[in-house]
Amino acid sequence: MKLTFWGAARQVTGSKHLLELEDGTTVLIDCGLDYEDKKNFEINNARFPFDPEKIDLLILTHAHIDHSGNIPNLIKQGFDGLIMCTPPTLELSDFLLHDSLNIQRMEIARMRKKFSKRKKGQYRDSVPSPLYSAKHIMDMIDQVETVDFGVRYEYNEHLSLQFYTAGHILGAASVVLEVRENGETKRIGFTGDLGNKNSKLVPDPMPMPKLNYLVSESTYGGRKHEQHSKKAEEIMLREIQETCVENGGKLVVPAFSVGRTQAILFTLHQLYREGKLPNIKIFTDSPLAIKSTRVYQHSLPYLNDEAKAFHAKHGSLFDFDNLYVIQDEKESEVLSEIPEPCVIISAAGMVEGGRIQMHVKNNIGGENNTVLIAGFCAEGTLGHRLMQGQDFVEINHKPRAVRAAVRKTDAFSAHPDHDQLLDYFKACDEGHLDSIFLVHGDPLQMEILARDVRHCTVHTPNAGDSFSL
Repeated sequence: MKLTFWGAARQVTGSKHLLELEDGTTVLIDCGLDYEDKKNFEINNARFPFDPEKIDLLILTHAHIDHSGNIPNLIKQGFDGLIMCTPPTLELSDFLLHDSLNIQRMEIARMRKKFSKRKKGQYRDSVPSPLYSAKHIMDMIDQVETVDFGVRYEYNEHLSLQFYTAGHILGAASVVLEVRENGETKRIGFTGDLGNKNSKLVPDPMPMPKLNYLVSESTYGGRKHEQHSKKAEEIMLREIQETCVENGGKLVVPAFSVGRTQAILFTLHQLYREGKLPNIKIFTDSPLAIKSTRVYQHSLPYLNDEAKAFHAKHGSLFDFDNLYVIQDEKESEVLSEIPEPCVIISAAGMVEGGRIQMHVKNNIGGENNTVLIAGFCAEGTLGHRLMQGQDFVEINHKPRAVRAAVRKTDAFSAHPDHDQLLDYFKACDEGHLDSIFLVHGDPLQMEILARDVRHCTVHTPNAGDSFSL
């Protein structure tokens, strides 16, 4: 069989891994959008380096757009095979894909408005169309068959698969493909995105046993988390106390709509139930986060023991008196006029797009305020520029003075760090692991991680590289 890496190869986004069996069965593991080059977004995502009609099976590890976002386009171009994922992944993907489509439409409308001010007809062909339509999302949902963790699924006489808990976000899965050909059985594991140990809400990642080959994410390869996930409550309480109580300012927290927002809200709810949370208002401002939070609320079997016990005692994971949910843009704009100290949690996590840019713009100039970056920010994003300590940052094409404190915490990180990845690799190796392929990470950090793996061969493939397994 042949394994080819078409996405997230020596970069973070656009996960696509193609496995071709000798009997002709073709399996695609994830089909995400590539965000590495924003100027060439359409060029990099509109076409595939393989024939979509020849894909038999697509396995979706989790709902994040860099893993799921190009599936409707794959269907648009002829893929009509089976899609497999866990039940929460299906539900979250429906929301995330519609949100992604709306973002594409808004960007296209902005470009058309910009070009309409120029000479008639000039640059008309420069404005792209959305990669897919709402119909293609519906078609995707119809092609999905959900499978729970731990259930062995026989696809055909040569291929079976099984999902393992990956942590990361609700429903995220690692998958083992067991391939039987030429009188041999080989087990290939794909991590998808793994979670940080002791994360809020989701279980720890479960190693995949008896592997011959492992394809692993490496987001935090070469890096170690500075703050332990068990200290999340302590960290949030300290930030609120210093910013809101002592300085009378606003604490602005950029957070991804799926995963990070729910972990932060759950932590604040824990502080509230313990009587530690100061009497200030907490605002969550992200339509997608609101929908996703409801999915977390009714998906208790997929959460960790801490979350289940908390829900059993209090009847809810997220609802408490000080929490205010912002429903529309007008309510969101009013937040800039509220003079009192408060906490604002809004998407997107890297401060690229979404309502969070408005909140950062409105509060970055206040010296009593704090912007708390709660996760990984890719180079070039506004979140990354803020963390560099710049005196001015450009927001909506205008320079803004940075007078607020900018701090970072990785207590809510949704990925394992360097040491956790190494431990995970060892746990997957029961004496038969031939090779590890590192994907979904920065090339330099991948090399650091690869050097520390000593029990098997490690590859860091480029896009288009193929390997015979």
